[in-house]
Amino acid sequence: MHITIVDDIQENLDLYKDLLEDQFELSLIQDPLKVPSFLSESKTDLLVLDIHMPGLNGFELYGKVQENFPEIPVIFLSGDPSEESVIRGLNLGAEDFIVKPISLNELVARIKNKIKVRKPLNTNNNTIKIENFTLHCDMQLAEVDGKKIQLTPIEFKLIHLFSKNPNKIFSRDYISKLLWPDVHVQNQNIDTHLSNLRKKLLPFSKNIKTIKSRGYILRV
Repeated sequence: MHITIVDDIQENLDLYKDLLEDQFELSLIQDPLKVPSFLSESKTDLLVLDIHMPGLNGFELYGKVQENFPEIPVIFLSGDPSEESVIRGLNLGAEDFIVKPISLNELVARIKNKIKVRKPLNTNNNTIKIENFTLHCDMQLAEVDGKKIQLTPIEFKLIHLFSKNPNKIFSRDYISKLLWPDVHVQNQNIDTHLSNLRKKLLPFSKNIKTIKSRGYILRV
C-alpha cells in the first residue's frame, strides 16, 4: 500500500515517516503545489492532506486532485477540530476527516480500511452488469450505454452498494455510517452525493429510487 502525505511542516512529515514507514510505502510532500505533477508521474493508493498550508490549502488542493485524479481517495488529517472544517471536508467528498491527535493504531487502521474499501475484495468479480449499466470495480469506473463515467470515491461506494444489493432498501443512517463511520453528518450531505451520482448515470439512474421515510433502493 502506497500512501502520499502532504503537510507543509517538515517536523510533521518526519514524524509520519517514523510512525508509518513500517506499515506503508510513503511519499512525503511539503509543498502542496507540487502534488499535481507528482500524481501525474507516480501511483499512490491514498492521499492524506493537511488543511492549513500556504500557497494552496487542503481544500483547494483536494479540488485540483478531484479534477484531474478523481480515482484517488483522499483523507484529511488536521489539527483543526472545528465542525465547519469537518463538514466541509466530507461535503467535498473526502473518504475521511481525521482530527489530531490520534493514536498510531487508529491512524493505521483507518488508512487500511479506506484502501481496502476502495479495492475489490474478489478479483474475479470486478465487474457488475445491470441492464445498460456496468460498474468496473477495479477502476471505480461506471459505464452507461457504452459511455465511460469516472466516479468520485463516495459516488463509487454508493453505486457499488446499490448494484451489489439490487432491490434492497438502505436507510440514510446505514449509508451515513458506511461512508463516514466516525463522524455524524447531516442528511443533505448524502442527498448531494446521490444527486451528483444520478446526474452522472442518466438514464440508468432512474432506477435509483427514494423510498419516503425508509431510504434508497436500486430497483431492477
